[in-house]
Amino acid sequence: MADSETVSKAAAGAAVIAEGQGGTLEPAQAEAEAKTEFEVEVEVEAAAAAEVSAVAPQGVAVDGDFVVLWGSYTKIFSVVLNTGSITNNRFGSFHHDDLIGLAYGSKTRPRKGGPWLALLRPTPELITQSLVHRTQIIYHADISLLIGLLDVQPGRIVCEAGTGSGSVSTSLARALLPGGQLFTFEFHADRQKQALADFQRYGLTDVIVSQHGDVCMQGFRNVPETGVDGIFLDLPMPWLAIPHADKCLVHGGRIVTFSPCIEQIDKTAAEFRRDGRYFDIRMFETMAMNWGVKTEAPAKRRKVAAGECTEAEEPTASVLASSFPMQMRSHTGYLLVATRSPADELAR
Repeated sequence: MADSETVSKAAAGAAVIAEGQGGTLEPAQAEAEAKTEFEVEVEVEAAAAAEVSAVAPQGVAVDGDFVVLWGSYTKIFSVVLNTGSITNNRFGSFHHDDLIGLAYGSKTRPRKGGPWLALLRPTPELITQSLVHRTQIIYHADISLLIGLLDVQPGRIVCEAGTGSGSVSTSLARALLPGGQLFTFEFHADRQKQALADFQRYGLTDVIVSQHGDVCMQGFRNVPETGVDGIFLDLPMPWLAIPHADKCLVHGGRIVTFSPCIEQIDKTAAEFRRDGRYFDIRMFETMAMNWGVKTEAPAKRRKVAAGECTEAEEPTASVLASSFPMQMRSHTGYLLVATRSPADELAR
C-alpha cells in the first residue's frame, strides 16, 4: 500500500513538472515514468544494503549476544556479552571485550593464562546444560522422546504446563519453527517472570508465549480457538489438568505427561481411560549411558640389563584409546502418552 501511494505521488509530481516545462504527459505515461524512477531508487537501496552486508563480519559474536562458553561435558557457562564486563568461573576471568568480535567456534583463554573455553552459539542442548536450575529439569534423553511422542512439527500449536526452568520449552520452540507456537504455563509467579526473562534473552519470544496460571484450576487460557495439536504436562497432579485439556486439544492430538513416581502414572492413566476419551495409552522410561573416549600413554615394560631394572616404552604402539562411562543425565521420571479419541468415537 505504501509503495502504490509513493508511485501515485511521484506520477502526479512528474505530470506537474512536465506541465510547467510546457510539455504534456498522459497520466499513464507519467505513472510509468515515475514507477521506473521508484524501482531504480529501490534497486539502489537494495544494492547499498547488500554491500553493507557483504563487508559485515559473519559468524562473529557482537555486543549483546547470548553465548555459551564450553569447557567440558560438565563445564558449560552461558553469558550475555556486554562491553567492559568480565565473566569469572573456575577457568579464570574472561573479559567480554576479548570475546566481542571473536568468531563462533574459537578458543579463548583468560588474559592471565589458563585453560581455554570454546565460544559457541546457544542451542537447546547447551542451554539445558548451562541454565540456572530453578526446579528439577528434564534432560535431552527424555526431551527427544517426548518431542517424538507429541509429534511436534513446524507450524503446529503446543501447550506446556509446568515451565519450570525452561529446559523443555527451548527444545519445543526449535521443533515448532517456522510458523509454530508454544503456550507455556507456570503457576509460580516469580518463576514465570524469570522464565520469560530467559526466553527474551534467548530471542524466543516470537514463538514462546509464557503465561502465569494454574492449568489444574484455571485451564489453558488464551490459546487459539481452533485448538492445540499437543500438550505436555510436567505437574505434580497431571490428572487434574486432563479435563481442561479436553476443551482445547484437537481430536487425534496427544498428551504427554512427565512424572517421577509410578503412583502418579497410575492415577493419570486412570483419568485417560475414563469414558474412553483417550486411547493408545503407553508409558516409557528412558535410560541413556554416555561413554567418553580418551587417549592414554603407551604401556611400559620393565627391562633387566646387567642386574639393573629399567623401564622402556613398547615400540609397537604410540597412542592408545580407552572408553570410560560419563555422568548420566537421563532418567528422572516416566513419560506417559495418550491420544485423544476421534469425535465419532466419543459420540457412540
